[in-house]
Amino acid sequence: MELGHPGLVDKLVARIKRDGPLSFAGFMEAALYDPDFGYYMTPSLRIGREGDYYTSLDVHPVFAELVGRQVAQAAEGMGSGDFTIVEMGAGKGLLARHLLDSCRRQNPAFLSRIRYILIERSPAMIAAQQKHLRPLLDEGARITWAPDLNAFAAGSVTGVFLSNELVDAFPVHRVVMRPLGLREIYVGWDGNRFLEIEAPPFSSALEAYFERIGIALEVGQRAEVNLQSLGWIRQVGAALRQGLVLTIDYGHPAADLYAASRKTGTLLCYHRHRVSETPYLRIGLQDMTAHVDFTSLALAGRDAGLEVTGFTNQLHF
Repeated sequence: MELGHPGLVDKLVARIKRDGPLSFAGFMEAALYDPDFGYYMTPSLRIGREGDYYTSLDVHPVFAELVGRQVAQAAEGMGSGDFTIVEMGAGKGLLARHLLDSCRRQNPAFLSRIRYILIERSPAMIAAQQKHLRPLLDEGARITWAPDLNAFAAGSVTGVFLSNELVDAFPVHRVVMRPLGLREIYVGWDGNRFLEIEAPPFSSALEAYFERIGIALEVGQRAEVNLQSLGWIRQVGAALRQGLVLTIDYGHPAADLYAASRKTGTLLCYHRHRVSETPYLRIGLQDMTAHVDFTSLALAGRDAGLEVTGFTNQLHF
């Protein structure tokens, strides 16, 4: 089985030879987002029947319509001026298309208030989004794109920050508990293949992460730590003057995510609708994902002035 995209493999090998073993977060960042060869950065079908996985948005527009109904309810108590929807990691643009289409049919007064901004770093995804949103753009819908959250000043957004299956694709650190304490899993190269190397954590932030949620891993237990998600939610909270952060993703509260029964963590890879636990093959050619720790996300959001107003699963939503 192939290691992955040759250009990306060569880049990673050169980097390891130059700098030493990579954190798994660094490896995953390159596999998914390398500007030349990363999984999400190249113009190939990723989502849907011809891709590697489905999202709820590929199944039926009703999902986006119900999200839009929730967003409209939030807007009712927030005046009559512009209402900004910032969607982060918008995939093919189906959530935006179906949500705005639903507003056009059922709530045109609300549609006239909406400024819809898509944050996307992948040129391939931006092209897909523009294709799906072209009819709405032609009708005058106020839809724009931004490269990242740095486009928003503190307290500049009145509205909703929205994401669907975004946080589970942030690069994660992988750790394992050993008798002498927490070890981080790094990625090395032996001349023929990538291999895992255990070493002390790169930062005290990994130990502090578990201390804050009161979790002690069992000896031998592996887990993922999504430090990037904490910075992300704090940045979102800082940009939001009034409104909601609506985050839809695979995940659990910390007590469930890091339960002793979950010995190997949640990292999974998707390729042609098949799932594996093998991140060191098909590098750049398959998706990687890890479940979200909603407890840590909520705590970090509170640091930025947010409060949890609801937490449920998609079925009950």
